[in-house]
Amino acid sequence: MTISFGLGKRSQAACLAGALCCAVWHGEVMAYQLSPEGTPEERALSGIKRSWARSAAVTSSNLYVRFFNEAVHEEITNRMYGCEGGSDICGGINPSRVPPGVLAGVRWNDDPPFMLSPKAARLTTCKTSETIRFQTQPLCWGILFKDAKKRAATGEVFDAKSRSAMLYRTHFGDLQYLHAMAFADGVPAAITQQQILQWAEFAWNVASGATPIATKLRSIDNPTVQSSFGYTDWSIQELLTLGSPGLRAHIKDVAFGSLLHMVQDSFANGHTRREASDPDRNCAIGEWRMEAPGLILEFHAYNRQDGDLHAEADSQAAFLRHLQEEADVVQVGQILRRAHSSNKSWSDVAPFMSCIFKTSPTAVSASPGEHFQ
Repeated sequence: MTISFGLGKRSQAACLAGALCCAVWHGEVMAYQLSPEGTPEERALSGIKRSWARSAAVTSSNLYVRFFNEAVHEEITNRMYGCEGGSDICGGINPSRVPPGVLAGVRWNDDPPFMLSPKAARLTTCKTSETIRFQTQPLCWGILFKDAKKRAATGEVFDAKSRSAMLYRTHFGDLQYLHAMAFADGVPAAITQQQILQWAEFAWNVASGATPIATKLRSIDNPTVQSSFGYTDWSIQELLTLGSPGLRAHIKDVAFGSLLHMVQDSFANGHTRREASDPDRNCAIGEWRMEAPGLILEFHAYNRQDGDLHAEADSQAAFLRHLQEEADVVQVGQILRRAHSSNKSWSDVAPFMSCIFKTSPTAVSASPGEHFQ
């Protein structure tokens, strides 16, 4: 999974300037916010030996910013696994009922591990001998994120064809469906919905054991997986646990966590615009049912969004407001967790997922969103 792309010349020069590393992520966010570090159990499985987030070098360089700040994804996941009470109980990264592999999977969508070739890493702080994640190489991660944002603003495309790094693709490119978002302005809602449901199918089949982890991605009969990763020789194991041998035994949990992340993001206003929930419509898996969430009116695209406005919609305060609604994301996760624990097949789960991601007949093509430009 070594990436051979290079930074633009201006970004290469900027990487040499210490100022860039001092405030590289101010106002940037892509999904409901994550803690700067995982739980001790998650870090151990991921092979992370020390806490970069707590180190003096990182805190002094202003890396505690909005992207990795509040443990909102962790709180949502804790509540999906039965935690009740305030954020002081269900928030944070203290040990919880959530399997550490699931938390690693929830983090994966925002922080998938990847590697750079020596040529691509030239003039950066990036180490080519180890995987790049926020928790392992935060300064490198920030430099690349800043570069991706700048280049995306000029209209550059980050996708499988360009062989761009996972970080570029998940936040500014063709893998934005991992966050329940469109890959660009103007993408019809039906296209993004299809990508989301096909990734959900892939993740569920891995999580249930229906698809063995040694399976090559290019051999999987799934259009979204094929268009995203069919050019590679990667296995599922390489995609989800690169650089983290300890996670391999928990890869089913990692896949399930990735699915939960995508579902969670679909209820954040910076990602989608939904109608109010519909008491006359239900979403169900067998005997487990809930009031259907609002139909999706638009999937937003991140490329031209204002980072600060997006961050506000992904904050803990925004999530807690969402919990006051009749059909909330925690209920969705609780039903999915029960179905996962009961070894339900994708054919059992697919109607429920289609119900959760159902689009309105008046759904429009993607844009930054009226309140996020």
